[in-house]
Amino acid sequence: MFFILSKIIDFFLQPICWIFILLGIAYFSQYTKRVILLITVVLLLLSNGWFVNQCYLAYESPQVKLKNTYQWCIILGGGMMRAGEGYRTGETADRFIQPLLLYKKGIVKKLLITGGNVNIKGLKIDLTQESKKVKEVLIAMGVKPEDIYLEENARNTHENAVYTKQMLKPFLKERMVLVTSAMHMPRAKACFLKEGFLIEAFPADIKKKDTPSGILDQIIPQERNLNKFAELIREISGYVIYQLIGFA
Repeated sequence: MFFILSKIIDFFLQPICWIFILLGIAYFSQYTKRVILLITVVLLLLSNGWFVNQCYLAYESPQVKLKNTYQWCIILGGGMMRAGEGYRTGETADRFIQPLLLYKKGIVKKLLITGGNVNIKGLKIDLTQESKKVKEVLIAMGVKPEDIYLEENARNTHENAVYTKQMLKPFLKERMVLVTSAMHMPRAKACFLKEGFLIEAFPADIKKKDTPSGILDQIIPQERNLNKFAELIREISGYVIYQLIGFA
């Protein structure tokens, strides 16, 4: 039930939904001009690259360098592969590319991919088979099959931690590398610490820009910034909810 509710809440956290709600208010309200002005301000602000980037700079986990070696690297799934024939990498493919590089350098010895079960009967269908496809790609890139483990039942970050704990219980006293998107790392790290893991956070899929931007990037509205802000606000909301219900 929590999984289904979380996906429904996601819908109402979309800025585009806020716009439609405000448009509805404007249509039926006697303060139409004021509401339209508010809509304009919201659109200008949330489509502004500089503003959205400042939000990411404030929230995303910073990039790190690992100096030690680790037996286990835990990779959180979600968006690494797209559905369809063949191997189509998704927006978060960096989540398995970075662990691949760590493996090649000998920094991590074994890779565990958790997640991928996001089907909701009647509401959402996902035939990606993400974990299996990522495993096949990693093997093609030189990772030994016996060094890759799959946990395919988790549907959210809390279950990622719970089900991974069941698989790695004998190794909980060892420090492990946790890899997920930089935006998702605060919630993921909190969940795994809650389950008793000793975690070395290694953020991937970093979206913030910490280099100077041109004036055009700062003033021209872009729809992609609306999507980036939507992802961030959903993630922050998810972290707050997890804190409130005791998952993190």
